[in-house]
Amino acid sequence: MSFRALIGHRQTIDRLMGAIARGSLPPTLLFAGPQGVGKWLASMATAQAVNCLDADARQAGDACGTCRSCERITRGVHVDVLTVAPDDKASIKIDAIREVLARTSYRPYEGRRRVVLIRDADTLELSAQNALLKSLEEPPDATMFVLVTSVPGALLPTVRSRTMRVRFGPLTADDVALVLQRDQGLDAPQARALAELSDGSVGQALGLADADVVALRDAALRLLSDVAARSDAPARVQAGDALLVTAGGGKKERSRDELGVVLRCAAALLRDLEAINAGVDRRVLAHPSLEPTLTSLASRFGGDRARTAFTSVDRALYALDRNAGSKAVVEWLALNL
Repeated sequence: MSFRALIGHRQTIDRLMGAIARGSLPPTLLFAGPQGVGKWLASMATAQAVNCLDADARQAGDACGTCRSCERITRGVHVDVLTVAPDDKASIKIDAIREVLARTSYRPYEGRRRVVLIRDADTLELSAQNALLKSLEEPPDATMFVLVTSVPGALLPTVRSRTMRVRFGPLTADDVALVLQRDQGLDAPQARALAELSDGSVGQALGLADADVVALRDAALRLLSDVAARSDAPARVQAGDALLVTAGGGKKERSRDELGVVLRCAAALLRDLEAINAGVDRRVLAHPSLEPTLTSLASRFGGDRARTAFTSVDRALYALDRNAGSKAVVEWLALNL
């Protein structure tokens, strides 16, 4: 995938492209940022850009995406692009690093540069990290390393100090929706609903893809609206109990997973209410499509109420994850929002 095909992170991507075009890209990079925002795709695009056979594309700091080299990198069969990933025990052991380092002792075979891509670098065992140090400090000729991680703090300080960190932030909801439509074939309403709950992560959005997110988000909004309008405990408990069943005539009981999504929706809605009350730019809202409804509700969650309610939702999610009874959790939450 070329840089121009990536969605989001334009400033970061432009800096990478500029460095590649000038020939000043450091040989050791650390791509760090939240899970599921496109760091790995950006690392693959970097490998393509430095090895692309199209001179015009290379001069622009990008890859053509169609030459033999780009195509082989996309398929994962380019002999000079080496990928290291966690094993079935979710760790990268020293043997895997030694094997890769042995291959970097030779000049590239078919590419302009050999590129070592380390996925989930935070899973490198300490011995594996130590084995990398010398190569990170003095990379072999025509070889570069790209470490990709969502937990850079898990790496040794000596590893971090030998790499240039490239920061990737969360995607916007618009960017997530665009990726879901383009790459996953979702329709616009479903993509938008998932994007609004994704916290800027395509991976998180895909984890919710099997749920009826619009219905679950609407259930969370009804809960906030109901408790905002009611002060007596029995009415609040009734509003909480309504979360336990689906809407419609069948009144099917919600699964614990669905209930968890409802609570995450409530947390996202409360963040938006706090943002509206703080007067921030409305473009940062996770649910821009609900702005009129949220604006009318925001006054009921003024002062510290939205923050306190968010803490209560967080505690309810914690209890639910630890197998607390669903009925007890939602009733407690309704009383504390």
